Amino acid sequence: MNMESVSETRETRDPAMRRTAVFLGAGLLLLALGWAVQPRFKPTTLKPAVERVLFPALTDAEKAASLEIIRYDDELATLYPFKVIKAGGVWVLPSHQNYPADAKDQLAAAATELVDLKLLDVVTERAADHEVYGVIEPDQERIKPGMTGVGQLIEIRDASGSKIARLVIGKEDKQAGVGGGSRRLRFVRKAGQDPVYRVELDTSKFTTRFGDWIEKDLLKLTPWDVRSVELDNYTLAAVESDGRLEVRQQRDEKMQLAYNDKESSWQLTSLETFPDEDAAEPVSQKLKDDEEIDSTKLNDLRNALGDLQIIDVARKPSGLSSDLKAAESFVNDVDAVSSLQQRGFLPLPSGVILSTEGQAVIGMKDGVEYVLRFGAGTTVSEPGQVGSGEDGDAAEESAETAARYLLVMAQFNKDLLEQPDLAELPSLPEDEKMEGEEKNDDSGEQPEDEKSQDGKADKEATGDQKASTDQNTTAADLLKQADEAEAAMQKAIEFRRQVERENRRKQESYDEKVVDGKKRVEELNGRFADWYYIVSDEEFKKIHLDREAVIKAKAEPASNAVPGPTGPLTQ
Repeated sequence: MNMESVSETRETRDPAMRRTAVFLGAGLLLLALGWAVQPRFKPTTLKPAVERVLFPALTDAEKAASLEIIRYDDELATLYPFKVIKAGGVWVLPSHQNYPADAKDQLAAAATELVDLKLLDVVTERAADHEVYGVIEPDQERIKPGMTGVGQLIEIRDASGSKIARLVIGKEDKQAGVGGGSRRLRFVRKAGQDPVYRVELDTSKFTTRFGDWIEKDLLKLTPWDVRSVELDNYTLAAVESDGRLEVRQQRDEKMQLAYNDKESSWQLTSLETFPDEDAAEPVSQKLKDDEEIDSTKLNDLRNALGDLQIIDVARKPSGLSSDLKAAESFVNDVDAVSSLQQRGFLPLPSGVILSTEGQAVIGMKDGVEYVLRFGAGTTVSEPGQVGSGEDGDAAEESAETAARYLLVMAQFNKDLLEQPDLAELPSLPEDEKMEGEEKNDDSGEQPEDEKSQDGKADKEATGDQKASTDQNTTAADLLKQADEAEAAMQKAIEFRRQVERENRRKQESYDEKVVDGKKRVEELNGRFADWYYIVSDEEFKKIHLDREAVIKAKAEPASNAVPGPTGPLTQ
């Protein structure tokens, strides 16, 4: 190869090599730049364990007197505050019009998560990294549209109102997770401070679901204690007449059913229908020969009563009593009546509050009756929880539940109680003697002085024989007879006293049940008085039954079926 050819080859390769070198240099520069801006753990000399506690003032969960949780919805760009506080010695939920909260245990569980909470690592001390780790404080004034990386704020105050813990919970550290269960490694920071830490935390304790903070069991009854069910199906219509709202009730049917605990069976006590709304009296009906009670549906109804849970509440307007009656001033209050009407309830001129979907009266063995009046349908949105999404960072989507408004009251019915079986008092020997003498006086026999002379002679003869016998009777025999008579009398008296004591015990037991039943009614109405309850529409449908659901056609007798082969044929 001559020198000219070599020179041409070098000129051809040099531009290509230069371009390659440029690309390699640019790639190395980008890698270096990415390494420089990538959030990473910096070597940190950790403080002693005592100094690593994030909230040293929170040494005991009992110090927590209030808890506030603020959650941010990225999609809706909306803050959802949730708070539970102690007011007047009672835990309440301000977000639900101060509904009583069964919050002591739940609050203690949440506060305990922050007691002695220790940082494991210092992730970064730069405020610019807050979005990366999802610990931007959910503050309406600081959040901008389209902003991401907003965390969940937990704030605990003591009885004096001092803030003893404020924590912003961010994303989960998946690269260094602690495995299964609800505990995870999380990025957090103390609100108002820049450093971001890594901690081990159970975020499920910081729930904002209403049902997690209250006593969800609405009726607090045991299904097996149900003794009677009254299903009163009617509808209401509001008609304006002469400038006033007139409520008309359209009756359909009314069924009374009783549960026989000994036979474990349901019985139809009465069935009334109202074929004509103008009819003065209902029409009484009985089961047909080919009809029977559908025990399965009634057992489902009974179980649904035990499963009836509160999913939301709304406060009633003032002026309604615990027995679901409205004062005259309330009936004339347009806004108050409108509040009822929107939820499916209307007051009659008498002041009684009825519902658009009828009612059910449930009788219990302790004499308590629950009156359930069903109102309009609605929906309830349940907020999602931070850290429950697929990636462990985003909030779980809110869920909507079909629901129903419900008014509840309690009343006492002593006829539901088992009446005491009092035994008849036994008579004493003297009483028996007196009864015998009275019987003889009433028998029509002649007195001694009216008998015939022959009778007198017989009596004299008998007296002589008795006198002769008495002479042979010793003093010991007389004493023995007296002792036996006294013993018989004492035995009869003691037996009578035993019967009296047992009757008194049974009566006192019954009277105590009456007192307890009335006390429970008072307690229940104290709980029910101020609230519209919202329950699942699914459970409502199991309780709100009509005639077609309760009464079914009898099954064909088994003898009418064509039997099939039951085993191999044999010769």
